[in-house]
Amino acid sequence: MLRQATCALAVLAAAAVLPLSRPAAQVEPVLPALPPVLSRAATYVERFADRVSGFVTAEAYVQDVFLPMNRFGSRPGGQRPYSGPLHRELKADLLLVRPVGSDGWMQFRDVTDVDGKKLKDRNDRLARLFLEPSTSTATQSRKLMTESARYNIGDIERNINLPVLALAVLDRRMQQGFEFSYPKGDDKPALPKRPAFVPPDNAVVVSFTETQSRTMVASPQGKNLPSSGHFWLDRGTSQVYMTEIGIDDLWLRAQIFVAYGPVDGINLPVPIEMFERYENKLNGTRVEGSASYSNFREFKVAVDEDIAPIDDTGKQVR
Repeated sequence: MLRQATCALAVLAAAAVLPLSRPAAQVEPVLPALPPVLSRAATYVERFADRVSGFVTAEAYVQDVFLPMNRFGSRPGGQRPYSGPLHRELKADLLLVRPVGSDGWMQFRDVTDVDGKKLKDRNDRLARLFLEPSTSTATQSRKLMTESARYNIGDIERNINLPVLALAVLDRRMQQGFEFSYPKGDDKPALPKRPAFVPPDNAVVVSFTETQSRTMVASPQGKNLPSSGHFWLDRGTSQVYMTEIGIDDLWLRAQIFVAYGPVDGINLPVPIEMFERYENKLNGTRVEGSASYSNFREFKVAVDEDIAPIDDTGKQVR
């Protein structure tokens, strides 16, 4: 510390003697007005829904559980806070559907492989479910969501590990349930250290905090869990480069990051990678997962009243 102070004084003394010009101070670029940015983002989400709804993508998904360490740097003995698998590899077909008139997305993960073993009776199940909708479609789709979630590992029950979840926040009708702002100073999230999560230089970061009483995410017991996070948007068009949505409750901290990028056959960016982190604050167990997306292909899905949103009782919302 003393050496640093001495060097600083020497620089100041030299500047006082020599008639050197000072380097120009770096000026932060002026941020655009927020309302137009959010309006353009809502338009982008509408375009995204029109283009991508009804697409299915191949998902390669890895999850790991990290048990808490004691003060000696090893896992505590005796009873483990979690006794299930510590590593899981999943392959799935992920269908993205936004029903007409809905604020949010329905995302169905049809798991086909678990830790290298193929599951039986999974061929074209998504196609049968949505290409041939029937009066039992809602029940079948709810069963599919519940079944796919059971392959998650860790002691945190969840079905929010879906790549386009955060886009619902930018929906024109949903924005009124959130507060938006630009982060101040260094108040920006630490991004996953992965190649996909490097925003372009012209990206603007927008923060959001949920304020509505009925939140997007709830606990299995029905407790509302307000979400917050960030969007990385194109300065001029509000095209989405990356999203982060999270929950920070008394017992849980969750973060889901998604990177968007180009793929063949679709003229706007789509999810190419997801990274998630969950922390059980009660016992210190942590779960991390990463998923990559490829082979986007279109199903001729009838996105209509037969695939309406499903409420907590299993009934379709009209």
